[in-house]
Amino acid sequence: MRNVRPCASLDPATCPRRRRVLGIVGDTQVGLWAVRSLGRRGLAVLAVCRSEQALAARSRYSCGAWRLETSPGDPQFADEVLGLARQVDAGSVMTIAESYHAALIRCRERFEPEIHVFSPPAEAFAKATDKDYMHALCGRLGVPVARGMTLDKLMGDAGGDTLRFPLVLRTRNQNVDEGRAPWKAAYAETPEQLRALHEKVKTIASNVLVHEYHPGVEDHVQVLMHCGEAFMVGEYIGEHHMPLAGGVTVQRVTCRHEDLIRDAVRLLQAIGWEGIAGVQFHYDPATGKYIFLEVNPRFIGGLPTVIMAGFDAPYLLWQSHFEPEKMRRTPYRLGLRTRILGGDANWMLAQVRRDPLPPGQRHVGKASAVARFLWNCGPWTRDDTFWWRDPKPFWVDLRSMARKLRERSVDLIGNPEAREPQR
Repeated sequence: MRNVRPCASLDPATCPRRRRVLGIVGDTQVGLWAVRSLGRRGLAVLAVCRSEQALAARSRYSCGAWRLETSPGDPQFADEVLGLARQVDAGSVMTIAESYHAALIRCRERFEPEIHVFSPPAEAFAKATDKDYMHALCGRLGVPVARGMTLDKLMGDAGGDTLRFPLVLRTRNQNVDEGRAPWKAAYAETPEQLRALHEKVKTIASNVLVHEYHPGVEDHVQVLMHCGEAFMVGEYIGEHHMPLAGGVTVQRVTCRHEDLIRDAVRLLQAIGWEGIAGVQFHYDPATGKYIFLEVNPRFIGGLPTVIMAGFDAPYLLWQSHFEPEKMRRTPYRLGLRTRILGGDANWMLAQVRRDPLPPGQRHVGKASAVARFLWNCGPWTRDDTFWWRDPKPFWVDLRSMARKLRERSVDLIGNPEAREPQR
């Protein structure tokens, strides 16, 4: 492991071991806000990042920062994480990424009960990350879901003409050996486009799920399950995405839809989920109809939005194990808008360039795209990184965006500048 920022002196008298958290938080805004959530509540957060420019490494709420030399798939991963946890005398390990959850679940017995691992039960994790299983579960529970099947079945004799175009293609399971598709979502509006996409992923077609496209916006529900019940829920809609055809949600607004929340909780209860999860739907504001998309077995990408709206998810997750009697529900602010500054700048540029969109959607006018971006520079839209109490990460983020622009090899949030249309 490499020391990114020296560890502050921790006084055992003021910071007992159970209040020391080894956070495998990466470099993004999600990891930054996980550190802020825990640190501002008086916990000692030891941040594990991917680089020296990680936002969490520069936060005043991290007591120190390290970079692991191994990845979750390496045999030495457990040794390195366990060694660091013991070195800093951490009482628990918390991560934000699905691949790290999978690795920690595999080696959980090496940590517990000495060091608590904030990852879900193995059986529930396996079910949640299998889109095919979750779609079948939706059918049994009566949760609205798009009709679909795996790509190999669709392209074989079993598929036939059973699905209506346009179609959406996604990786079925992120944590299996078959491999993952090179896109978050791809669209086929004709049989020719479907065959072209199949050619690109035919070796892993059994791990690609194809379902009918439904209009609407992405709706995300962050849930903390505790003792079989939803302790607190935070919801938001994605307003802007990058790439436009399906990618990171770069601007969001908080909301509450009781039907979606009810079905999200029902699904998590059905698989025996405990801890944090994000349930994603496609919601049509015009009709109120929605369909289930997937379960994200982790803090969702809009965690900054959720925390700023009042759902202090990382801290409540920590409390659920170490001091459940002190857990308190707090008001959740609706209509709060937040964004990733660089990501939203990319959204504006993509609208001006006329990058590909999902089926049935239209680009906004070029002047309108610029005006929307500038309007949201006002104080009525919160930034995912900037916070008066903790300003350094914002300046690190700005320098990173400037560097990426100079290099011209990537866009403002690190995606390749030249993207192949996701058709």
